[in-house]
Amino acid sequence: MEALDWTAKWADYTPEKIAITSYDANKSYTYSDLHTYANRLIHSFVKLQLEEGDRIAVLAEHSLEYIVLFVACQRMGLILVPLNYRLSINEIAKLIVDCTPSLFICNENHQEKAAQLPIENVTKLSLKTLSQFFYTDEKVPVKTFVIKEDNPLFIFYTSGTTGAPKGVIYTNKMLFWNSLNTSMQLGITFRDSTINTLPPYHTSGWNVFITPLLHKGAHIGMLEKFDAEKILCLLELNKTTLFMALPTMLLMMQKTPVFKNVSLKKLRYIISGGEKVASELVSFWKNEKNIYIRPGYGLTEAGPSITSLHHKMAELKPNSIGKPNFYLDLKIVNKKGDVVKAHEVGELCIRGNIVTPGYWNNSVRTSSKIKKGWLFTGDFAYTDQEGFLYMKGRKNDMYISGGENIYPQEIEEHLEQIKGIKKAVVLSVKDEKWGECGIAFVTTVNKGLSVLQIREELKANLVSFKHPKHLFILDEIPLTSLGKVSRKKLFKYFNTVTSQQ
Repeated sequence: MEALDWTAKWADYTPEKIAITSYDANKSYTYSDLHTYANRLIHSFVKLQLEEGDRIAVLAEHSLEYIVLFVACQRMGLILVPLNYRLSINEIAKLIVDCTPSLFICNENHQEKAAQLPIENVTKLSLKTLSQFFYTDEKVPVKTFVIKEDNPLFIFYTSGTTGAPKGVIYTNKMLFWNSLNTSMQLGITFRDSTINTLPPYHTSGWNVFITPLLHKGAHIGMLEKFDAEKILCLLELNKTTLFMALPTMLLMMQKTPVFKNVSLKKLRYIISGGEKVASELVSFWKNEKNIYIRPGYGLTEAGPSITSLHHKMAELKPNSIGKPNFYLDLKIVNKKGDVVKAHEVGELCIRGNIVTPGYWNNSVRTSSKIKKGWLFTGDFAYTDQEGFLYMKGRKNDMYISGGENIYPQEIEEHLEQIKGIKKAVVLSVKDEKWGECGIAFVTTVNKGLSVLQIREELKANLVSFKHPKHLFILDEIPLTSLGKVSRKKLFKYFNTVTSQQ
């Protein structure tokens, strides 16, 4: 039996155990089902003449069928390309051109969008047709494949906040070591269960809990779309032990009426990241539900399980992303490439088997980011005297104003300490006088709070050259589909307002 074929192994050990449950379709697959369905799908793919290295592009929400497709792709050496269905037709078309798929799979609700994509010469299947390949009693010959650790398994396209999206290659080796890192840090066993609401086009939608729990023979619940009330009910009813949620999602959950009526006693941890996890959020869940939130850090190019803050340190080390996980090396370097001392800010670099071999069709980007085995993340960070890590912001976020290096995250933290401010986001734009300047967007709990009052409060705690030149009070901070801040929408708002002045 193939060592990396976890599904086949668990189908042999615990064939009747439920592996995947869809709470949307009210259906479940055992490990035996998952193994059998994947073999049937492989039989159909062989008929379609798909071969190792071929790409399968998918425009669909996460589902039971998607998991079967993943298992079949891993066995055959096919590369799964989950497309972001929230992108425009033009944006998706560019990804299609870049990855040149041999097969395009689409959910019925995206057929109209698919009809306008450049896939005339590509084999096309609906998700429903795909499922018919394995929802059958037909006995098919079991074809044996060797799962090669260096074979690409996914291409994940980055969000493109600093330019055109880039396809990050994710290999079987990365999958294995990320799973091991995650399991070691969280003590995952076959008794655990999770509910995934994260989309498939992001590495977190596969590699935070889905693949590590498949590795451990545990249970994975699936929900296509995040619904705060529904999630709380399902976490309670299914005695879920592990859950991943962005800070925005947790805030939405704690504001629902359902929050008071659930105990969530079986929930050991909530893993959070993707943006800063506020210490107030950690304290709230600990005080209200006795649930630990474990902040961490990851990125598409590595892991995503890179650092983790132990739950007993979450309140003692506010705003920390913890320490490096197992089986990886980490360093923080300055512009010269020298390792910095504690409390000195530098670029975070990672080395290990969880690091991508590179970017699809982009050797220039690969060589600029990966040097002598080290991934230069583009994230600024520092450590305290005890080795706990803290993020300072993206390298591309830092701006130079009047010759001074300015980190937006520092300004955001000062703004959020002002009474009445709920959330702050700081970006930068070109400035004729200073080269660059800051623009701040805040939301408030006090409608009477003015821009002038906010500026007065900043004076007492932040040196003047770090003050944002522009400051806007918004009703809400716009978010992406993953719950992260939408910089594109904020820049659009800024450009619209300033053009009218």
